[in-house]
Amino acid sequence: MKLRATAMAVTGALMLVSGTALAQGLEAQSDETVFFRGWQYKTDIVQDNVDRYNNEQAGNVDYATVTGDYPAIMEQNLMAGAELDVLYANPSQAGRYFDGGWIMPAEALPNIDAIKADMYPNILDAWSYKGQLLGLSYFVSTRGVMHVNLKKYNELGYTDADFPANWDALYDQLYEMREKGLEQPFLPHWINEWYGISWAFDFEVMNRGGQVAHPDTHEPLLTTDADGAAYKTLEDWKRIWNDGLVPEEVLTYNESSYIDAYASGRYVFSPQQLYDLETFNREDRSQIAGHASLLPYQGQSWGLLDSAVYLMTSRERSDGHTDDVKRFASWYGYQDQTGNVFVGNRWMQESMLFSGYRSVMESDAAAERMKNALAREQDIAAVLEVYAATPYPKGIWSVVWAEEFNSWLKETLQEYLQDDGDIVETIEAINEEIADLNKKYGL
Repeated sequence: MKLRATAMAVTGALMLVSGTALAQGLEAQSDETVFFRGWQYKTDIVQDNVDRYNNEQAGNVDYATVTGDYPAIMEQNLMAGAELDVLYANPSQAGRYFDGGWIMPAEALPNIDAIKADMYPNILDAWSYKGQLLGLSYFVSTRGVMHVNLKKYNELGYTDADFPANWDALYDQLYEMREKGLEQPFLPHWINEWYGISWAFDFEVMNRGGQVAHPDTHEPLLTTDADGAAYKTLEDWKRIWNDGLVPEEVLTYNESSYIDAYASGRYVFSPQQLYDLETFNREDRSQIAGHASLLPYQGQSWGLLDSAVYLMTSRERSDGHTDDVKRFASWYGYQDQTGNVFVGNRWMQESMLFSGYRSVMESDAAAERMKNALAREQDIAAVLEVYAATPYPKGIWSVVWAEEFNSWLKETLQEYLQDDGDIVETIEAINEEIADLNKKYGL
């Protein structure tokens, strides 16, 4: 009830700030088309949301899905001044787009103060770049939260009391499971996506207490000593890869294949998206429904803060056209004409996508939604504790070279595993790449 009261107080305060004038101002005024693009995820829901705006607010929004290397394709479109007005982006992409002069920050919205007041401070900080909030909340999650298949875990003789508290303990337990007869107990986040193996390295280094680069200066911070976070990460990766504790085909998986593989019930542990706890607890989607849980926070975080925002482009448009872009972005990325965070609340209900807005997360509806999606009631507290402890790699994401480095790191880590690379040389190469990128961009 306390959370509910807080949410009601926040919502009431925001309505006073944004007011009826804002709600009335969300209706499209020009006849110009607003081009809205995003990656492929539940596109039927996105289209339905857009249809509601078009029908109720006289909108002219054209929505379409972009497939393939999304960051590269969108950057090409932005550089070319293509017909693109609102788009999905991760914060790491948003900073680069801002430096390229291709996006209009959310600061341009007339209700920006109300939006910021409803955001969690850590999320506001993660999505701000050079003092400006760049976009509005699509979702916030923990990518790399350690999922555990309780059915197989219990069959091997383990209970919750045996849950590993950190990466070292987890890797040790994998070898125990091998001795118990399970050849491949772990499905790592080494997938062949732009957010795959490179992000796995980022979050494991941070989970172990390290940083890839300084959050403000972006100076490379990895050390080559044997007790360092990067060294231990690469050492353990090499060990479980060479010992065959993980499937080699994981390096070729896209995310869909990765989810399907874990849903098969073959594995005990896998770092996955937080919201996919629901996916793995659905009987029509998973072989471990009712048994898909997570490792709780026991002093070490798991994963990293994964999020996405809605951005507005700065391409050449008439003033009236740009105003319609702002109206749609505000409606879609924050409150509709009734003062409800319609899209954010819908994503919470449809997919358990967390929001950056307190008015969404601190509601009875959100609490009930999580309860219905998880295997056990105690998992609600575990989810929130892991979520609260999730780190954000600002040093390598809130910087103009974020996507260049990520692409390079992906290839480097794939080669490291497949070619049995040298740990020290790999760490030194990572530091050198960051130093070169800082020099390239004058940082």
